[in-house]
Amino acid sequence: MEITTQDAQEIAGKIAVVFQEVLGATDVPDTDSGFLDIGGDSLTAARAVSLISSRLGVRITVRDLFRQRNADSLALVVLRRLAA
Repeated sequence: MEITTQDAQEIAGKIAVVFQEVLGATDVPDTDSGFLDIGGDSLTAARAVSLISSRLGVRITVRDLFRQRNADSLALVVLRRLAA
């Protein structure tokens, strides 16, 4: 599976929606916004990775989220794992 920019943007958008949901935000955050910078913490991170994993069908960890920091970077991890 070849990872395209369009695929990455689509996945990042879905991840950003999860961030919005778990943080109770009124707007979807930019995909380059850091999860911790927009109000995330360890508890909301656990909820976020659970939702991301179930919705996208790939295992994502809190460590992945904290290392990647934003939806754009996390989307690439998701796509690599889907391609494996």
